[in-house]
Amino acid sequence: MSVDIQESIYSELQRLCQSGQLKTSNITADYFTKKLGIARNTASHYLNQLVQNGKAVKVNSRPVCFFDKQAIDSQLNINSNPEYDSISDLFANEKVEKDIFNQVIGARESLFIQIKQLKAAARYPGVGLPILLTGPTGSGKSYLAKVYYEYSVKMGFLDSSSKFVHLNCAEYADNPELLASILFGYRAGAFTGATDNKSGLFDEADNGMLFLDEVHRLGAKGQEKLFEYLDNGTVSPLGETKMGHKVSVRLIFATTEDIGSTFLQTFIRRIPVQVKIPSLNSRSPFERESLAKLFFLRQSKSIKKKIILTNQVLAAITSHTYESNVGQLKNDITLTVANALGKTNRDDYDNQIAIYVSDLPNSVWQSGGEGQRIRLTGDKSQITISKDMSINQLLSGETAESNPIMLAFKNVIKTYHTYGMTDEFVENATVIINTLCDELVYNKTITRGEVPLKLFQRLFQVKINNIETDDDVEFSGNTVIVLAYFSYYRQFAYWVLDAESHDTLTTISNRMMINFPRTSGFADEILELIQDSLSLKNDVVDRLFLQLYLRSVVKVVHPNQIRCIVLAHGYSTASSIATVVNKMLGGKGVVDFVDMPLSNGPEEIGQEVTNYINRNSISAGLILMVDMGSLNDIYRYLHTSIDFPIGVISNVSTQSALMVGERILKHDELQNIVKDVQKEIKIDSKVIYPEKNKKNLVITCCNTGIGTAKQIKKLLDNSIPDDLNIVVNAYDYALLQSPEQISTLAHTFNILTVVGTVDPQIKDVSFIPLEKLILGEDTESFAKALTPVASSEEVGKLVDTILHNFTIERVINSLTILDAHAVMKSIDVALNYYVEVAGEKLNNRTRMALYVHVSCLIERLIRNEPITTYEWEEGYDTKLVSDLEKAFSVIETQYSVKIPKSEMGYIYDIVHGNQ
Repeated sequence: MSVDIQESIYSELQRLCQSGQLKTSNITADYFTKKLGIARNTASHYLNQLVQNGKAVKVNSRPVCFFDKQAIDSQLNINSNPEYDSISDLFANEKVEKDIFNQVIGARESLFIQIKQLKAAARYPGVGLPILLTGPTGSGKSYLAKVYYEYSVKMGFLDSSSKFVHLNCAEYADNPELLASILFGYRAGAFTGATDNKSGLFDEADNGMLFLDEVHRLGAKGQEKLFEYLDNGTVSPLGETKMGHKVSVRLIFATTEDIGSTFLQTFIRRIPVQVKIPSLNSRSPFERESLAKLFFLRQSKSIKKKIILTNQVLAAITSHTYESNVGQLKNDITLTVANALGKTNRDDYDNQIAIYVSDLPNSVWQSGGEGQRIRLTGDKSQITISKDMSINQLLSGETAESNPIMLAFKNVIKTYHTYGMTDEFVENATVIINTLCDELVYNKTITRGEVPLKLFQRLFQVKINNIETDDDVEFSGNTVIVLAYFSYYRQFAYWVLDAESHDTLTTISNRMMINFPRTSGFADEILELIQDSLSLKNDVVDRLFLQLYLRSVVKVVHPNQIRCIVLAHGYSTASSIATVVNKMLGGKGVVDFVDMPLSNGPEEIGQEVTNYINRNSISAGLILMVDMGSLNDIYRYLHTSIDFPIGVISNVSTQSALMVGERILKHDELQNIVKDVQKEIKIDSKVIYPEKNKKNLVITCCNTGIGTAKQIKKLLDNSIPDDLNIVVNAYDYALLQSPEQISTLAHTFNILTVVGTVDPQIKDVSFIPLEKLILGEDTESFAKALTPVASSEEVGKLVDTILHNFTIERVINSLTILDAHAVMKSIDVALNYYVEVAGEKLNNRTRMALYVHVSCLIERLIRNEPITTYEWEEGYDTKLVSDLEKAFSVIETQYSVKIPKSEMGYIYDIVHGNQ
């Protein structure tokens, strides 16, 4: 009930502040007492809560007044404080917008570069630089020319008394002599009928601006006549016998024609600033919608009535193809309003009119195509346009409350200001982004979009598949859906970033590129796809969203899968073999290839393989399948350090490559693959191991998958100094059960120790449980394991760093996207319930292990990616399982998930193993 009251107060506060008459508004707690029939202290309480939440502004006048913060910021062009002492203090901060270009729709999007050019021309000393606007009819060239003049006046480049003189040259195209006389003036007797001296438009525009529209209709002689002014700032009236006279005129031209075929090159060379204006159809959905709202607002002011239209109508009119550009859109909206006015028997005609799809011109609402039909079945929610509103108010109607993407990124910025570019920021920002994704997908807020949702899904499915194949990664199952929904919603949930927010988000994005180059590279690939395939613009919001989201959904990285390259001479020999093999293996990109010119020798081929190694993470080994025996020693030409085994198989064929690929997918050992292929197909092969100066290895593992092991690796990477000769690698627990795998690792590394959630029991290698590191109980074992490769001082510092990095909250935050504090609280409830049900206590080590394991379990279940296999031993403790199921039912209730029997098995192992 309290939430309903607060929402009602806020909704009414927003409505009251829409009128634009803020200075005369008197919105007090008493107003809401009468309006909503609630106690005055209740109204005051919720109004003050809105102030605390940043949604309202409080003025401590008598009586105390309240305003909608969004309306205040928009109408006064300020970032308001929560409270002011008086109304005059509040409005004393009102800023007058000096840069009138900021009012132009598209100023930060499709017209960003164009406006930058215009500003540069305006700032140039003297009379600025002459400008030529190009673009199709109705694209807004005349409007931009007028804004350019107003900008020049606002900035002081022109005096406020200066004139803006406009001439459409097309009106005089058939009479070039008359056109010249209008421009430059004439002297008596210059031609028949010239009885008096008459000044021209250059003289009228002196100390101001002259705009020549359709300037291509100015013939060659007219263009040559302009040279005099462009070269030395003088004009000569027709019939003038003396030297021309000086004028000070800023020139701006416009044309719809091709510059190269219409103008003299000598004329074009004298116009250094050429600004291309895009057509309406090429502008973004956000801009077209904004223009439509602007024209509806002008109609509201013209007819002096409130206009109510649905998003369905807006989507239809802005998705229509306009051959005559902005002018046609404007005319269609005028006709739409006229059609609605003609139906006087509906609505509250005296004060408002409603626009329906049937009011649209036939050319709009009856236009065919599946896309149009989709749009006409879309959003029927209403937009109210009042004659008292400003365009800023109207366009800012997409507030943070109605635009979840805007709200999310405001929170990202706030989080950045709190933490700076730290791990805490990245983790918190990732939570914000994942919460946004849930809202977009599950709350079904999307109702319209120019590009259909299914098209986004198809595009992203192909792209994600390619990235997974090419880069050996896997994304969570709903990645394609999330990317599609985000991009679909962004078509209309676009907003203009203020300069400060833009700079902050750009700083974050650039740091993300440095800290997470791989996933940032994926983000840039996807942005390029959107731009190239759909011609949809994107900005730093889109890039940072992808950087944060993709980082959180990379499920599996395969640094430990054996890599295989087919090396063959010929235009497509290697690629043909690899393509066939990968297709036969179910589309998995197991086999890579390098096609080589016949002239390439071992040195060039060695460089190709070196580049491949440097691009990819290889630790389990590399198999080179070559087409001739002369390449058997290709490994000698590698220009990089090798700390993994290399298998070389000669006389490559589709059969041998398929056999290798199948064995790689079965996670067989490299030396066994090479030996068995040699035996089966009777070909030459060898295995080369790294030099004896091997790197030292710390293994991380987890019996529930490599994802957790990778996160433990990351924590250790951040703890171990770079100057120590130590590599930390994550391995699948099942692989570590294989003696052959351990033998291969022993050939490549000195194995120092294993850190993880379960002991793989590698002979002569110590195991350090993760939970002991968290408790600080086994740092001595870790220090002992590192003694052969680090001094006692280095080991001491390393142990201190581990104690700092391996706190329970840091570990959980690194393992999952869940809030560590909240998830630990839920697990505590479950563990206390278990103690109550089972009648026995859990030691600290067991509790730590469960904190780590169950937090990952919860995320798996939320993502609908549970572990589905577990081998129950005969005679397992059924009572213990029953007690655990009862205890952890509180987790199921808290997170609305069901813990399957397979997942319960791993919880059973942790508790049973520590009893």
